[in-house]
Amino acid sequence: MQYSIQEHYQSLAKQYDDFWGTSSDFIEFLTKKIIEYLKLNTTDILVDLGCGTGIYSKAIISQIKLENKIICVDPSDKMLEKIPTNSYYETVVEDATMFSHKSGKYDKILIKEMIHHIDDKEKLLQGLFSRLNEQGILLIILLPPTIEYPLFEKALSVYESVQPHYNALVNLCENIGFKTTVNFIEYPVSIPKEKYFNMVKNRYMSLLSRFNDEEINQGLQEMKEKYTNLSNLEFCDRFVFLSAKK
Repeated sequence: MQYSIQEHYQSLAKQYDDFWGTSSDFIEFLTKKIIEYLKLNTTDILVDLGCGTGIYSKAIISQIKLENKIICVDPSDKMLEKIPTNSYYETVVEDATMFSHKSGKYDKILIKEMIHHIDDKEKLLQGLFSRLNEQGILLIILLPPTIEYPLFEKALSVYESVQPHYNALVNLCENIGFKTTVNFIEYPVSIPKEKYFNMVKNRYMSLLSRFNDEEINQGLQEMKEKYTNLSNLEFCDRFVFLSAKK
């Protein structure tokens, strides 16, 4: 299988909400943190950049009523089709970097677990700096350099080799002119083993699209042997919240 992030998300779109839809407590917890760190006000113009199926845009709307539509941007039209067509959202099928260099002014921009897909991060961040109003906030949420997910060893090794370090992003942001703060958010996860194995089989993380079917099956066999006596998998999900203020 050739690694194509666009194809990965197009094919994942149908199942994506099924994977995370049952984790309502997790989504609610993380959304509260997003609203807190974005300092989101009802009058703000918010961009959810790389929004996927809009899981967090929808959750934000359930917690705070914004006067303006959330601008949901994603290159996958299949993902965006999962967002309701109503007065709460405006969907834009576009690459993040291209979007960042178009006209438009915004108060808050959310990037959740998407920054690792961007090749030219400096170009993206420069564009977003220009798009933000004075005192505007860009919130970049990413995973830390190492993770405790119950994955097979090769997947964890590849993850560590490709995941951008938050300190490098801090340096990029500050060189552009942002004032940055970094916080770490933790959430204890408990998930039925069979459900998680099925998520891995379906490559719920973009990381897993780097492996072909044979490698995924070998990885699942390794996981089955490692977690043979468990019916539930428990681990700590950690996130880096990088707040960049203009």
